Amino acid sequence: MFRMVYRFAVKTYRLPLRSPLRTAHGVWAVREGLIIRLEAETGAVSYGEIAPLPQFGTETLAEALERCLGLSDKTDDAALDAVPAQFGCVRFALAMARAANPSVDKEKRLPVTALLPAGKAALAMLPGKLEQGFLSFKWKVGVNRPEEELGLLDDLLGRLPAYTRLRLDANGAWDRRTAEKWLARCAERPIEFIEQPAAPDDGDTLLGLAEDYPVTLALDESVTGLAAAREWQGRGWRGVFVIKPALAGPLDELAAWAKASQADLVLSSAIETALGRAAILRFAFAHDLTKRAVGFGVGEIFGERLWDGQIIGPLVDAGWSEAVDAEEIWNALN
Repeated sequence: MFRMVYRFAVKTYRLPLRSPLRTAHGVWAVREGLIIRLEAETGAVSYGEIAPLPQFGTETLAEALERCLGLSDKTDDAALDAVPAQFGCVRFALAMARAANPSVDKEKRLPVTALLPAGKAALAMLPGKLEQGFLSFKWKVGVNRPEEELGLLDDLLGRLPAYTRLRLDANGAWDRRTAEKWLARCAERPIEFIEQPAAPDDGDTLLGLAEDYPVTLALDESVTGLAAAREWQGRGWRGVFVIKPALAGPLDELAAWAKASQADLVLSSAIETALGRAAILRFAFAHDLTKRAVGFGVGEIFGERLWDGQIIGPLVDAGWSEAVDAEEIWNALN
C-alpha cells in the first residue's frame, strides 16, 4: 500500500480572549493550542489545529505537544494513523491536514446559535444579538447562585420573542437537587434543551433526570469522544449530543457515527481559531447531520480577524471557510 511521506512541523499559539468567558469550569481568559503543518512529497502544504480542553477530558496541551514532537521531521501516513484514540484533538488535526476539501453547495446556509455570557451580562448582550437577527441563543448557567440565575431566566425569557429558541448550558455544575429545581421551572417554558445538567461521570443522575422530566436534555462534557457517545447510546440516551468536532477526532469518523446512529446532534465550537473552525464548517456543509443550529456564534472571541475569521451572524454560508488563510495564520506564529 502506498504511504504518503510528509515533512511535519508544529507551532504553539497563546491567544487572550477579548472578553474572558465565565462558565461552571471557572474563568477562561486565554486560549492555547497548536497548529501543525504537513508538506507532502508533491509539495502540497496543509494545516491542522489542535485545541485541547482538558476540563472536558481531552489530552492536555503538554501531552499533545509531546505527541507531536515524537513525530519525526519526516513522517508518513502509518505513523500519523498510529496516534492513540485518547489523543482526539491531535487526531482531529492530523486528519484535517490530510483531508481533501469536500465540495459543497455554495448556496447552503446554516443557522447559528449566539453564545450569551453568564449572569446579568446576558441581558445586556441580548438586544444587540436580536437586532443582528439571531433566532437561537445559548446561556451559560451554573456560575452564580441558582436563585439568582432562575430569576434572570425569567427576565431573559420575558425579553425573547416567541419565535426564538433558548438553550441552557450548566457545564455539569448542578447536583441532583439543583438540577431538579431547574427542570421543574423549565418544564413549561420554551427551552430548546438543557446541556449537561449534571457532572459527566454521574450517569445515573443524567439518565434519571431525562426519565423524570419532560425537558429535553443534552450531553456535552459526557461525550467529548465518539467512544463515550456510543456508550451513552448503548445506555439508552435519547436526548441531544453536543459534539465539539475539534475534540472528537477525525471528522470522517464523526460523520460515519452520526449517519449510522441518527443521533440528535449539535455541532459546537471548542473556541478553536478560524483555522479549525473553517474545517468543521466545511464538514458541516458537506454532511447533512443536524437539523439544529450550530454552536459557532461565539462572536469576535479573540478580537482579531486573523484568528476569528469573518464575523459569523445568525446564518453562516458555505463560503465562510474560503476566506480563512491557513498560511497567513501559520506565518503569524513564532
